[in-house]
Amino acid sequence: MPKASALHFYSHLALAAAIALAIPAVAAPQDNPAVDSGGNAVCAHLGVHIFVGGTGGFDGLENGDQFTELLQTGQVGLYEHANAVVAAEHPPRIIQAIESVFAGTGPGQAELGQVGANYFTLPPSYGYYQAVYIQNGLHPSEANVNTPSDRAPPGQLQKDLKLWREYVDAAKTVGIETVAPIVGPNDSNEPRLGDHVFATHPYYALERGEALYGKAIAFDVPPNFFLTGGSGPGYQKFIVQAIQWGNGHGLRTTILLSPYPWPANSKGKPDSFRQFTNNTFSSDTRTFVRQLSQQQAIPSEWSVDNYEDPHPDDTPAVAPETVRNTTTAIGLWLAKNAPLYVSGRDVICGPPASSDGSDR
Repeated sequence: MPKASALHFYSHLALAAAIALAIPAVAAPQDNPAVDSGGNAVCAHLGVHIFVGGTGGFDGLENGDQFTELLQTGQVGLYEHANAVVAAEHPPRIIQAIESVFAGTGPGQAELGQVGANYFTLPPSYGYYQAVYIQNGLHPSEANVNTPSDRAPPGQLQKDLKLWREYVDAAKTVGIETVAPIVGPNDSNEPRLGDHVFATHPYYALERGEALYGKAIAFDVPPNFFLTGGSGPGYQKFIVQAIQWGNGHGLRTTILLSPYPWPANSKGKPDSFRQFTNNTFSSDTRTFVRQLSQQQAIPSEWSVDNYEDPHPDDTPAVAPETVRNTTTAIGLWLAKNAPLYVSGRDVICGPPASSDGSDR
């Protein structure tokens, strides 16, 4: 299922004491940004804005010779899902090889669980952030976070916002500049119907506050889940307007793309990539990006994050880039064809004029 409704991990640390934080005000919806096809300097030098990783087949990213074209675009960085990173450190040569492949692509983007702020500050002997990331040479500058809840219980909003602020402040001490809650009304009982639901509904006050303080917001939107109606009526409009809300507030807006639904075998366990014969990840991604483009709901980053497949050694799920539906194939298509919102410039950089949006 989409991760916003999945079981959150890293529940082993106690939540830290709170600091005061006011409820953020709601602003007006974003005006339509200008669209540029790459003719100006801003769109000509976008840097890294696509990340590849996730849990399924993460170990396969050590084989950089299988996605050289993607690396050569200069647009891709490593998506460092905590569970995948931990697995790749056994043996350590795997994570070391992956780091070597992605050398020069920037610090990368992490996916974490929200726990106590001391998760970032405790020494490596505790086995937390310092051990998993820093001790192994990983220094992500951005993080997407699976939060404990999409909403605050009655009377708890201020306390939950204080805990988030402390968590974000601690993340900054280890070089993480933006911290995004992963959002999306993936539960059928969550409010979806209406205009600008995320921006105005009290249910989402916690996530709005988290996004504004962390200066980022991430959306867990598997393309197939979106195209088939998501969690019910109003879902697609909710996602579109929430992306526009994030852009309008100058936030880093990241869309997490993943194949969905992932099949299970007779024992109820996820199958491997090769057994996923009905995989439509590539075509779904093209259609999804096209629909967002038509509504000018374009993020500032795209992350290809296969988390439904829990097998880090399922390397065919990741590469080569020449095989349809792999993580690196999706990343390469995005680099060639996907538009991008440039935060602070209020402009959408379109794909190159030569791009026809076709798949490999």
